[in-house]
Amino acid sequence: MTETNQLRPIKPRDLTAETNTFTTYLSQLGLPTDNVIATTDERDLVATNLPSFLESLSKEQLREARYLSKFVGATAIGLFDAALNYVWNEVVLNLRRKVAVYGIDLFFDAAVGGAARAHYKDESDLDGLKDSVLLDTCRKLELLSDIVYRKVDHILTMRNEVAASHPNVESIGGFELMGWLQTCVKDVLQDSPSESAIQIRSIVGNLRNATAVLDADTVKRFDAEVRNLSPPHVHNLLITLFGIYAEPNSDQVLRKNIAQLSPSIWECAEDRVRYRIGVMIDGYRTNLHEDKLKRGLEFLKNVEGLAYESLPARTVALDLLNNRLREAHSGWDNFYHEPPAMQEVLGYCKKSTDIPAEIMPSLVKTVITCRIGRGLSYKRGVSPAGCPLYDAFLGMLDDNGVIQALTALFSPEVNSKLQNPICQEHLGAVLQVLRRIAISERLQHTIDFLLNDIPNAYRANRNDDFRDLTRPVVNLRP
Repeated sequence: MTETNQLRPIKPRDLTAETNTFTTYLSQLGLPTDNVIATTDERDLVATNLPSFLESLSKEQLREARYLSKFVGATAIGLFDAALNYVWNEVVLNLRRKVAVYGIDLFFDAAVGGAARAHYKDESDLDGLKDSVLLDTCRKLELLSDIVYRKVDHILTMRNEVAASHPNVESIGGFELMGWLQTCVKDVLQDSPSESAIQIRSIVGNLRNATAVLDADTVKRFDAEVRNLSPPHVHNLLITLFGIYAEPNSDQVLRKNIAQLSPSIWECAEDRVRYRIGVMIDGYRTNLHEDKLKRGLEFLKNVEGLAYESLPARTVALDLLNNRLREAHSGWDNFYHEPPAMQEVLGYCKKSTDIPAEIMPSLVKTVITCRIGRGLSYKRGVSPAGCPLYDAFLGMLDDNGVIQALTALFSPEVNSKLQNPICQEHLGAVLQVLRRIAISERLQHTIDFLLNDIPNAYRANRNDDFRDLTRPVVNLRP
């Protein structure tokens, strides 16, 4: 920068009164003064470091960054919680724009399950998803990396716990706030969707717009490219193309092209996703969607997947309940809406053998997610009425179910919560339940390893001794 336009460090007292002066004024008005505005020292810390951070951004990035103007104003006044909220709102808007680039239908297919999916159609419906669902789905679709997801999920937790969006008695430090600002700007706002994410959007868009049947060379190139896609993209693409194929208003050329491409996608997909399509077809049958049922069976026949179609009614019912429980956990007033869904799950499951193998991993992960909670201080982050129901479910698992529970602990969605002391408290309770029912000595030793160091359990999968101990039984993410 030239000397004439060089930034001058902003001092808190240049913009507003000293903290003590402001709190005295509040006191005279009979208003609370504790944990309202940051101290002068904390405000000075942010004001001193903010110019150097802003200098790292381009003029184009600064020109329309009204959220940063609001951030500067809020920090100068000392309202750090409001400043964090301004930045977080910009993160949400940015992720929604990336979702639109990726493909709104593709996104909703991954984010919303069960009957609720029909209510989500365009970008305006993104408002109906909680921020936690937005983050989780962006991670699944690689719009956020696992590392960035962990960072921003922590910021979301702190925003909910100590920022202006909820009543609180906590405070934010200047260094904390600057670190969160840097993560949001550098890792999210300045980041672009991955090439794979854009490629998926292109595939679906090109298929919808094609007016002629794809030639053999194009199909062959696609078969080679789909093998390089990550599992989340393969699964989302399979579900999306199945849905398009089954829609009554899809034309013959579109169906023909999907029929040519779908066998290679099906081959790369995991069984759990194939069974999910079987559940969707059973849903068509139950709801008397004859056209969709006919097309769905055509799709399975084309990919030689008819074995995944005939699923027991229990599997279908539990899959729907699993989606309902997951949506309740991510929705508003989850403490009240989770227990009824979990109560219905227990109505189907009295012992471990009542849980179908097809639904076991997903259902156990959902229950673990609800039981660990989000780490908020209110009610210790877990539904009081749901807690004994979750423990009852976990207490009926056999050793395979225990393995699924331990695997779920190291999934990004659950593992990112386990650095939170409140979630660690619930983790200890979960592990105690699993320890009581585990029969295999190796599983017992695995659980004991975690119980002996709960604060570091979230990173046990990076410990060589733990990986050697669990390698024969648990598939851990590094």
